[in-house]
Amino acid sequence: MEAKRRVPVGLVPVGALDDPAASFLSIKVHRVTSDSDDDVQIEVNRESVQQSLRMYSPLDIDPVYGIVGILDYLNDTHLFLVKACQPVCNLAELRGEQKTVFRILRWTRPYDMLASNRPMGSMDDHATGEMDVYGITNPCAQLNSFLENGAFYFSPSFDLTRSMQSQRLNAIVNEEPGVRDPDEKFHWNSNMVKAIMDYRLHMLSHEERQQFDQDGFVVSLIQGHVGAVYLDALGNLTGTPRSAHMSVFLISRSSSQRSGARFLTRGINDAGAVANEVESEVIIATPQLTFAHVQVRGSVPLFWTQDGFQIGSHRVQVTRSLKASLPATKRHFADLLDRYKRVNVVNLLRMHYVQSYEDMAGGASTGNSGSSEADLGQMYHQQVLAMGLPNELLLYTAYDYNNEVRGGQFDRVKDLVQEIKSLMADYQYFLVDTTSDTILSLQRGVQRTNCLDCLDRTNVVQSVISRYVSGEFIGQNALLSRSAARNAVQHIGSLWGANGNAISRLYAGTGALKNSVTTSGKSGCRLMQNNFQDKGKQDVIDTLLGMDYSGSDRRRVVIYDRYHSAIMRDLDMELNKISKKDSLHLMLCTYNMHGAPYRGEPLGTWLAMPRNMRPDFVAIGFQEVVNLDVQSVIAADNSNRRVWESVLSDELNMQHRKAFGDKASGEYVLVSSEQLVGVALLFFAHEDVLPRIHNLQMVKHKTGLAGMAGNKGCVAMHLDLDDSSVCIVAAHLAAGANNVQERNNDYVAIQHGVRFRRGRRVSDHDYAIWLGDLNYRIDLPNDQARRMIAERQVASLMMYDQLGVQMAANNVFAGYSEAEIHFPPTYKYDVGTDVYDTSDKVRVPSWTDRILYKGHNVRILEYYRDELCISDHKPVLAMMEFDVVSVDKVQKHQIIRQLYTKYHQDEAAGVQGRSKCAPEKGTAATELEVKSSRAKPPPPPSKKKAALPPPSSDSHAWWDDESYMRPAGSGGSGVLSINPYALGRGSLAALTPSSTPYSASHSQAPVNVLDDNNEDLVNLTWEPIQPSYSGGSSSEYR
Repeated sequence: MEAKRRVPVGLVPVGALDDPAASFLSIKVHRVTSDSDDDVQIEVNRESVQQSLRMYSPLDIDPVYGIVGILDYLNDTHLFLVKACQPVCNLAELRGEQKTVFRILRWTRPYDMLASNRPMGSMDDHATGEMDVYGITNPCAQLNSFLENGAFYFSPSFDLTRSMQSQRLNAIVNEEPGVRDPDEKFHWNSNMVKAIMDYRLHMLSHEERQQFDQDGFVVSLIQGHVGAVYLDALGNLTGTPRSAHMSVFLISRSSSQRSGARFLTRGINDAGAVANEVESEVIIATPQLTFAHVQVRGSVPLFWTQDGFQIGSHRVQVTRSLKASLPATKRHFADLLDRYKRVNVVNLLRMHYVQSYEDMAGGASTGNSGSSEADLGQMYHQQVLAMGLPNELLLYTAYDYNNEVRGGQFDRVKDLVQEIKSLMADYQYFLVDTTSDTILSLQRGVQRTNCLDCLDRTNVVQSVISRYVSGEFIGQNALLSRSAARNAVQHIGSLWGANGNAISRLYAGTGALKNSVTTSGKSGCRLMQNNFQDKGKQDVIDTLLGMDYSGSDRRRVVIYDRYHSAIMRDLDMELNKISKKDSLHLMLCTYNMHGAPYRGEPLGTWLAMPRNMRPDFVAIGFQEVVNLDVQSVIAADNSNRRVWESVLSDELNMQHRKAFGDKASGEYVLVSSEQLVGVALLFFAHEDVLPRIHNLQMVKHKTGLAGMAGNKGCVAMHLDLDDSSVCIVAAHLAAGANNVQERNNDYVAIQHGVRFRRGRRVSDHDYAIWLGDLNYRIDLPNDQARRMIAERQVASLMMYDQLGVQMAANNVFAGYSEAEIHFPPTYKYDVGTDVYDTSDKVRVPSWTDRILYKGHNVRILEYYRDELCISDHKPVLAMMEFDVVSVDKVQKHQIIRQLYTKYHQDEAAGVQGRSKCAPEKGTAATELEVKSSRAKPPPPPSKKKAALPPPSSDSHAWWDDESYMRPAGSGGSGVLSINPYALGRGSLAALTPSSTPYSASHSQAPVNVLDDNNEDLVNLTWEPIQPSYSGGSSSEYR
């Protein structure tokens, strides 16, 4: 493994070069090798300008506006910086304060932190398209194109990821007033800045964190739309914001938790996140009052998909039953209720026809273009009722938009407003008296609107609701005359029209189809975009959000943490005190089907359950679920898998009732399934444990024909059970008695090539399980092997098992275990018989079908085969018991903070023990570990040998340390200047929720407001450099 030379980057606040007491941020790669499995460790430090940069002259300083993040992509580590931005609006213009929102126009071509062999600036602003001025291909061209789509916004002076109300409430409950706390849901670059934010959180004091935020090193991005109009006293548009009588803003924040393209991202995931979820907030500002009203939209919170190759139809396929979907739906609404307190579901799907659920779940077409949409709406209603929440918290309102406005009767949407009018009054809105900074009203509920795409119909209805609420506020507070208020409301409608276009372009690739309806009260292009361009767009989104599983193309970027070992040791000790353990049972099965479809054969005792133990989960892996012919490899048929899904669901529940009789309660449901040509993985769970499943994801990995074909490979599944992670791999490795090395290579390719979200590998789990036709054979002559089988010499025969030999040599499955085998070889039989192979090849009987596991304190209760005669293999099963851990997240966070604080204090006091806190050299942090630190420099040379650097090690070489390669006190190369705009002063008010009845009049009593005299919240003065202008629009900041 060859280490690459580290190139540091300096990010210097504007004006700091002339201030001897100022500091700047340096970022460099601490340790990275050519091994794609290693995490990239970066070093982040605040360094003194006087000490580190005094020996340098600023020859070329690039003005930038903040760090977007660091991303490892195609085995290079790139730093993303905002290069050009455009001011959109200032939310506090009328009060003379700075709360400016900027749209990002251009990024620095991602700075390659590792490619020191390239000319400096080879990926700089001069690059055009995919090639730069040196003729070097930009590997991040697609990422750049997406990030420069005009839909990303940030603000250096306030938290744009939160609504006005959320900002205020979060400032009150935040443990650290004055320190930014972005909302993870709408924070689009949270994955990219995680390493830097880990450094900020764990390695800086409270005062240092405040200064870090004030200097504006990191920007928090939202994706969506920001629009503004400025109105005079007559409700007409005015030329300049400062002369306006009233300012109106519309901010839409797209969720980052299930983002994607239209036909590739539908419905819900196990975490409760839904597709195209957007929070839209209308803000009306006057010199005396600030009003804010929030609505949300999002896909129907069920597991469903839709084929993109349709014109004029809405056929959908529900991929998980209502019962299996219920935990995810509950998580979705739990998040909404936590944020908004009360929710009214406004469902705009068709209601004029309903087909049976069975037809819909099977993907059957009725020939009616609206039938599936209507059935989806009915299932949605059933799921809302199944949650059993009181009407005070959750209501459901159905409105068949297409039927109601048929024939262009768009004014009939007002009927919906009348239906929910009392709810809107009850939910209220957020209102602040800006002269006294007093909260007058809180919004206590939200309208959650959806149609099929949550685009055109949804935007029209949200526009009508927003215009109604805004008009009521304007009228009740006598801000404008009646005619002026009508003009103002019409301009609010124009904001919603632009919003509809922007959200539609993000999700569907084209503007809204009902834009004229939105502003007043393309279909073919959209179809082409969805079917032929969205795959690349989805890949880019997944890469940016860390949701991809692109094999070795991306490594995790973590902070180098010298406290890592000590913190993790102490954390484990503390978590053992507060964590809860529980045992769960898992039934595992692997079966090579030899391409045979199910023809109604009795399944006998295959999935029989013991009477004293009910499996909580059942994982069944198939191989050759279809014939492995050329046609199947090119275009896999999933019809056999669909049949087995239904058959096995019934069989499991029948076996459950048979084993437990009257004591059998609840049912098993199919949670998820996936297929790679002939390999399939089906995962079932008992309904009692469904709420304990989180973050389930299935991925596929090909190993056939050097990774190009899916005739061999795996389907792998990741899931979290409480706070324990589990990975199950259903695999089919290379065939052939003598192809041991090929099988070993397949194992290595899967072990290192499978990637789940955030770059997680198979080895990054608490428990890892392999099941499948691993194809390892018996190295004995046929007659000798069959004689030993007849004499039941299983233990002796196992001595010649290729898998056992390879595991003993540590060539494959290092750290894995297998229960002792007491059953005869499972391959190869004459199809449908109990007779070993009598064909011309007369294959040696072998244990090709295996189940292996890795994890702490796993108990295998049974390991056996069944005598089912459908294939040329016998199914192999295991009953497993293992422990899962549940940890209080708040307590864990507090413990981590306390441990870091303790080590900082010990270090500052000079009492930190070397043996206790020294890191293990080269230790790579795992995803569940805290990976943040201000890197400690190498120890200085001793006095006796002052001229010599310290000895090198595997993780550190003296020639990589700048202190030995440059004059003392000199800094790094690659200086970039940060230009955060000055933060405006704003006092926070402590808020205690009140039950005082809402009154729209601004003369009402405040809602229990206490002045906050926190001395930490002083005026954050910081003079920015004036941006220069260039070519194009004068409003483009460079």
